[in-house]
Amino acid sequence: MKGFRLDGLLRVRRVQEERTASVLASRTAKLRDSEALRARAQRELSAYGEPGTQLETLRAIAAARASSEAMLAELLAASTLLAAEVDEAKLTHDEARRRVRTLERMEAAHVEAELETELRVEQNRLDEIANGRRARGGEE
Repeated sequence: MKGFRLDGLLRVRRVQEERTASVLASRTAKLRDSEALRARAQRELSAYGEPGTQLETLRAIAAARASSEAMLAELLAASTLLAAEVDEAKLTHDEARRRVRTLERMEAAHVEAELETELRVEQNRLDEIANGRRARGGEE
């Protein structure tokens, strides 16, 4: 049986698919971590109780709250950016997987065609042997 001529390309595509899967997993993990950090910051921000009665306490609470809200906004922006990166990585991985599947189907068709050729050759040989025996049997 002949080898699949695109076998090298198939190996390259599989490596590309594995690489894009790794990037997708990494970006998904970063997004999950960012979302957890944002949720924790949001819980901490909402944990501020009733403000104190002294002016300095009120100012400190307002400054802390403003700082926390700014941090929360930054975390939200980072999460949005990471979500976009995850989407991009998923599209890239899906494309790499599609290319691998295309080559795998071509390889399967090649193997099937080679097998059919081998079976046809074998059947022709068997037919020749059978015809030769019939011809010899008729001559005797």
